[in-house]
Amino acid sequence: MSIEAGAHRIWTAAGRQLRRPEGSFGTMIGRLMAVVNWKPYGMVIEALSVGETDHVLELGFGAGRSLATLCRLAFRGKIVAIDHSEAMVAMARRRSKALISSGHLQLQAGRFSPLPFDAAVFDRILLVNVIYFFDNSGDDIAECHRVLKPGGRIAIYATDKATMEKWPFCEGETHRLFGCDDVVDLLVGAGFGETDIVVDAVDLPLGIRGLVVTATKR
Repeated sequence: MSIEAGAHRIWTAAGRQLRRPEGSFGTMIGRLMAVVNWKPYGMVIEALSVGETDHVLELGFGAGRSLATLCRLAFRGKIVAIDHSEAMVAMARRRSKALISSGHLQLQAGRFSPLPFDAAVFDRILLVNVIYFFDNSGDDIAECHRVLKPGGRIAIYATDKATMEKWPFCEGETHRLFGCDDVVDLLVGAGFGETDIVVDAVDLPLGIRGLVVTATKR
Protein backbone atom coordinates (compact mmCIF):
# COMPACT_ATOMS: atom_id res chain seq x y z
CA MET A 1 0.00 0.00 0.00
CA SER A 2 1.34 3.44 -0.89
CA ILE A 3 1.90 6.16 1.68
CA GLU A 4 -0.88 8.20 0.06
CA ALA A 5 -3.35 5.31 0.25
CA GLY A 6 -2.42 4.64 3.87
CA ALA A 7 -2.92 8.26 4.81
CA HIS A 8 -6.26 8.28 3.02
CA ARG A 9 -7.43 5.26 5.03
CA ILE A 10 -6.38 6.91 8.30
CA TRP A 11 -8.19 10.17 7.52
CA THR A 12 -11.30 8.31 6.38
CA ALA A 13 -11.32 6.35 9.63
CA ALA A 14 -11.01 9.60 11.58
CA GLY A 15 -13.91 11.08 9.62
CA ARG A 16 -16.05 8.04 10.40
CA GLN A 17 -15.27 8.38 14.09
CA LEU A 18 -16.36 12.01 13.99
CA ARG A 19 -19.57 10.93 12.29
CA ARG A 20 -20.31 8.15 14.80
CA PRO A 21 -17.73 7.71 17.60
CA GLU A 22 -17.24 4.10 18.68
CA GLY A 23 -15.00 2.30 21.14
CA SER A 24 -12.14 3.77 23.13
CA PHE A 25 -10.93 5.90 20.22
CA GLY A 26 -14.44 7.26 19.77
CA THR A 27 -14.58 8.16 23.46
CA MET A 28 -11.30 10.04 23.09
CA ILE A 29 -12.70 11.84 20.03
CA GLY A 30 -15.81 12.77 22.03
CA ARG A 31 -13.75 14.30 24.83
CA LEU A 32 -11.64 16.23 22.34
CA MET A 33 -14.70 17.58 20.53
CA ALA A 34 -16.26 18.65 23.82
CA VAL A 35 -13.31 21.03 24.24
CA VAL A 36 -13.11 22.12 20.59
CA ASN A 37 -16.84 22.80 20.37
CA TRP A 38 -17.21 24.81 23.54
CA LYS A 39 -16.91 28.26 21.94
CA PRO A 40 -19.30 27.38 19.08
CA TYR A 41 -21.73 26.04 21.66
CA GLY A 42 -21.64 29.29 23.59
CA MET A 43 -22.45 31.33 20.49
CA VAL A 44 -25.23 29.06 19.27
CA ILE A 45 -26.90 28.62 22.65
CA GLU A 46 -26.98 32.41 22.98
CA ALA A 47 -28.54 32.66 19.51
CA LEU A 48 -31.09 29.97 20.42
CA SER A 49 -32.49 32.20 23.20
CA VAL A 50 -33.82 29.42 25.41
CA GLY A 51 -36.72 30.32 27.71
CA GLU A 52 -37.29 28.91 31.18
CA THR A 53 -40.27 26.74 30.16
CA ASP A 54 -38.99 25.68 26.74
CA HIS A 55 -38.89 22.12 25.47
CA VAL A 56 -35.51 21.82 23.76
CA LEU A 57 -34.20 19.13 21.40
CA GLU A 58 -30.50 18.67 20.67
CA LEU A 59 -29.36 16.34 17.92
CA GLY A 60 -25.78 15.07 17.89
CA PHE A 61 -24.86 16.13 21.42
CA GLY A 62 -21.55 14.24 21.54
CA ALA A 63 -20.08 14.09 25.03
CA GLY A 64 -23.02 16.14 26.34
CA ARG A 65 -21.18 19.15 27.65
CA SER A 66 -24.01 21.46 26.53
CA LEU A 67 -26.78 19.65 28.36
CA ALA A 68 -26.33 21.13 31.83
CA THR A 69 -26.40 24.63 30.33
CA LEU A 70 -29.62 23.88 28.44
CA CYS A 71 -31.19 22.46 31.61
CA ARG A 72 -30.18 25.54 33.56
CA LEU A 73 -31.72 27.87 30.98
CA ALA A 74 -34.91 25.83 30.57
CA PHE A 75 -35.18 25.12 34.28
CA ARG A 76 -38.94 24.64 34.13
CA GLY A 77 -38.88 22.96 30.72
CA LYS A 78 -37.52 19.69 29.32
CA ILE A 79 -34.37 18.80 27.41
CA VAL A 80 -34.34 15.86 25.01
CA ALA A 81 -31.14 14.85 23.23
CA ILE A 82 -30.42 12.21 20.58
CA ASP A 83 -27.08 11.04 19.22
CA HIS A 84 -26.18 8.38 16.66
CA SER A 85 -23.41 7.04 18.90
CA GLU A 86 -24.02 4.68 21.82
CA ALA A 87 -20.57 5.63 23.11
CA MET A 88 -21.52 9.31 23.29
CA VAL A 89 -24.84 8.54 24.95
CA ALA A 90 -23.01 6.50 27.60
CA MET A 91 -20.52 9.31 28.19
CA ALA A 92 -23.26 11.93 28.46
CA ARG A 93 -25.26 9.75 30.85
CA ARG A 94 -22.28 9.51 33.19
CA ARG A 95 -21.90 13.30 33.06
CA SER A 96 -25.61 14.01 33.60
CA LYS A 97 -26.85 11.42 36.10
CA ALA A 98 -28.62 13.87 38.39
CA LEU A 99 -30.40 15.69 35.57
CA ILE A 100 -31.59 12.41 34.08
CA SER A 101 -32.77 11.10 37.47
CA SER A 102 -34.78 14.28 38.03
CA GLY A 103 -36.61 13.81 34.73
CA HIS A 104 -35.33 17.15 33.43
CA LEU A 105 -33.14 15.51 30.78
CA GLN A 106 -33.83 12.60 28.45
CA LEU A 107 -31.03 11.03 26.40
CA GLN A 108 -31.26 8.38 23.72
CA ALA A 109 -29.29 6.86 20.88
CA GLY A 110 -30.93 6.75 17.50
CA ARG A 111 -31.41 8.13 14.03
CA PHE A 112 -32.53 11.66 13.26
CA SER A 113 -35.29 10.52 10.92
CA PRO A 114 -37.88 9.64 11.68
CA LEU A 115 -37.80 11.34 15.08
CA PRO A 116 -39.93 9.57 17.72
CA PHE A 117 -42.05 12.63 18.52
CA ASP A 118 -45.37 14.14 17.51
CA ALA A 119 -45.38 17.23 15.32
CA ALA A 120 -44.84 20.67 16.87
CA VAL A 121 -43.64 19.62 20.34
CA PHE A 122 -40.33 21.54 20.70
CA ASP A 123 -39.76 25.25 21.22
CA ARG A 124 -36.06 25.11 20.38
CA ILE A 125 -33.74 22.79 18.44
CA LEU A 126 -29.95 22.87 18.73
CA LEU A 127 -27.52 21.50 16.12
CA VAL A 128 -23.78 22.01 16.68
CA ASN A 129 -21.30 20.51 14.21
CA VAL A 130 -23.83 17.88 13.18
CA ILE A 131 -25.46 18.90 9.88
CA TYR A 132 -22.41 17.53 8.03
CA PHE A 133 -23.83 14.10 8.90
CA PHE A 134 -27.45 14.76 7.91
CA ASP A 135 -28.83 12.59 5.12
CA ASN A 136 -28.65 13.77 1.52
CA SER A 137 -32.39 13.26 0.99
CA GLY A 138 -33.28 16.06 3.42
CA ASP A 139 -35.29 13.84 5.77
CA ASP A 140 -33.25 14.69 8.88
CA ILE A 141 -33.70 18.45 8.58
CA ALA A 142 -37.34 18.01 7.51
CA GLU A 143 -37.94 16.12 10.75
CA CYS A 144 -36.49 19.08 12.67
CA HIS A 145 -39.01 21.35 10.97
CA ARG A 146 -41.85 18.91 11.68
CA VAL A 147 -41.26 18.62 15.43
CA LEU A 148 -40.64 22.36 15.92
CA LYS A 149 -43.59 24.43 17.13
CA PRO A 150 -44.82 27.37 15.04
CA GLY A 151 -42.80 30.33 16.28
CA GLY A 152 -40.07 27.97 17.45
CA ARG A 153 -36.40 28.43 16.61
CA ILE A 154 -33.64 26.20 15.36
CA ALA A 155 -30.00 27.23 15.84
CA ILE A 156 -27.10 25.67 13.96
CA TYR A 157 -23.33 25.92 14.09
CA ALA A 158 -21.31 24.62 11.14
CA THR A 159 -17.73 25.28 10.18
CA ASP A 160 -17.72 26.92 6.76
CA LYS A 161 -16.78 24.65 3.87
CA ALA A 162 -13.95 27.02 2.89
CA THR A 163 -12.25 25.94 6.13
CA MET A 164 -13.33 22.29 6.10
CA GLU A 165 -12.10 21.73 2.55
CA LYS A 166 -8.58 22.10 3.96
CA TRP A 167 -9.07 19.29 6.48
CA PRO A 168 -8.17 15.83 5.11
CA PHE A 169 -10.65 13.97 7.35
CA CYS A 170 -13.64 15.85 5.88
CA GLU A 171 -14.34 13.74 2.83
CA GLY A 172 -17.49 13.28 0.80
CA GLU A 173 -17.76 9.77 2.19
CA THR A 174 -18.20 11.02 5.75
CA HIS A 175 -19.07 14.75 5.65
CA ARG A 176 -21.36 17.11 3.77
CA LEU A 177 -19.79 20.56 3.54
CA PHE A 178 -21.77 23.77 3.89
CA GLY A 179 -21.28 27.40 2.99
CA CYS A 180 -23.77 30.14 3.73
CA ASP A 181 -25.94 29.47 0.68
CA ASP A 182 -25.85 25.72 1.29
CA VAL A 183 -27.24 26.06 4.82
CA VAL A 184 -29.99 28.37 3.61
CA ASP A 185 -30.89 25.90 0.85
CA LEU A 186 -31.00 23.07 3.41
CA LEU A 187 -33.42 24.97 5.64
CA VAL A 188 -35.62 26.27 2.83
CA GLY A 189 -35.87 22.73 1.50
CA ALA A 190 -37.14 21.61 4.91
CA GLY A 191 -39.90 24.22 4.95
CA PHE A 192 -38.36 27.29 6.60
CA GLY A 193 -38.96 30.62 4.88
CA GLU A 194 -35.85 32.25 3.44
CA THR A 195 -36.71 35.55 5.14
CA ASP A 196 -36.89 33.72 8.49
CA ILE A 197 -33.27 32.55 8.29
CA VAL A 198 -30.31 34.52 9.66
CA VAL A 199 -26.71 33.52 8.93
CA ASP A 200 -23.77 35.11 10.75
CA ALA A 201 -20.18 34.31 9.79
CA VAL A 202 -17.88 34.08 12.83
CA ASP A 203 -14.12 33.85 13.18
CA LEU A 204 -12.74 31.27 15.60
CA PRO A 205 -9.18 30.51 16.73
CA LEU A 206 -6.72 28.82 14.33
CA GLY A 207 -8.18 30.61 11.32
CA ILE A 208 -11.49 28.74 11.44
CA ARG A 209 -14.48 30.42 9.83
CA GLY A 210 -17.82 29.29 11.22
CA LEU A 211 -21.50 29.88 10.53
CA VAL A 212 -24.09 30.58 13.23
CA VAL A 213 -27.51 30.08 11.70
CA THR A 214 -30.96 30.59 13.16
CA ALA A 215 -34.34 29.96 11.57
CA THR A 216 -37.87 30.50 12.90
CA LYS A 217 -40.79 28.32 11.90
CA ARG A 218 -43.89 30.18 10.82
